[in-house]
Amino acid sequence: MYMVSFDEEACTGCDSCADGCPAGILRFDGEKASVAGDPCDCMGCEACVAVCPAGAFTVTEL
Repeated sequence: MYMVSFDEEACTGCDSCADGCPAGILRFDGEKASVAGDPCDCMGCEACVAVCPAGAFTVTEL
């Protein structure tokens, strides 16, 4: 099981994370990204980590 966490202050608003998340738990509201689903629904693929230029995401194995 994995959990995604997000540093909102680091977000640059590029929307890459929401487009890249195969679990569909990341959302973009036009300004900032957010974890819209259960953070523990994360698949652990680290796609958000790979595409985020600001390094705002962390995936942790539980």
